Amino acid sequence: MITQMDISLLIRLIIAHLLTDFVFQSDSWINKRFKNGWHSKHLYLHGIIAGMLAFFFSGLLNLIWIPVAVAVTHVLIDGIKAKYENNINSFLIDQSGHFIVLLAIWIWIINPKSEDIEVLKQIFLPGTKIWVIVAAYLVIIWPTSVLISKLTEKWSNLIEKEATGKQDESLEKAGRWIGWLERFLILTFVILRQYGAIGLLVAAKSIFRFSESRKVGEYVLIGTLLSFAIAILVGLIVSLFL
Repeated sequence: MITQMDISLLIRLIIAHLLTDFVFQSDSWINKRFKNGWHSKHLYLHGIIAGMLAFFFSGLLNLIWIPVAVAVTHVLIDGIKAKYENNINSFLIDQSGHFIVLLAIWIWIINPKSEDIEVLKQIFLPGTKIWVIVAAYLVIIWPTSVLISKLTEKWSNLIEKEATGKQDESLEKAGRWIGWLERFLILTFVILRQYGAIGLLVAAKSIFRFSESRKVGEYVLIGTLLSFAIAILVGLIVSLFL
């Protein structure tokens, strides 16, 4: 019988993965992995971190095969990904592969019976709420940043090419921090059902984020709408669990 603790285990494994790929991995590690492939030490160090976090977040300290399975599969998936271009397609395939592995490990651990599928409705019970919320905030901050970056990459490259030699007054990584904060606030507003506050946030950003360049303005608008849409969608999904 699938219990509330079983569902909590799956969410904790997902959180461990999100921390591994989007918090405890710098851009320089990713670049070196794509450059050196299987010869990159960062590829194997990243796999070790994935295994360790999965081990401790699972809480099943007697199952040594969990960190081994997670670490090995993480290295294999990322090693294969390094052979291809670092774009939106490889990102989505890579993340899908990791989540499939985690789901397979979870199913192996809980060993569910055929009639247990119905028990998955227990996800609506209070015990899983905190893990759902934590996972949602991790998703809208780090993975969403990468997703939006990949989706708007061609416009970003075009703007950077045209801006070559011009003075750039933008603060370092300011756009990234603005995106993090706006999605954090929107998700919070949706969870609290304060939808009117989202309108105020949209109005506030429209005042401060403007540009004399039409291309830059359109690029900012596309990124903003993507950021808002994803945060609202994740918030609505979380609301189903609450």
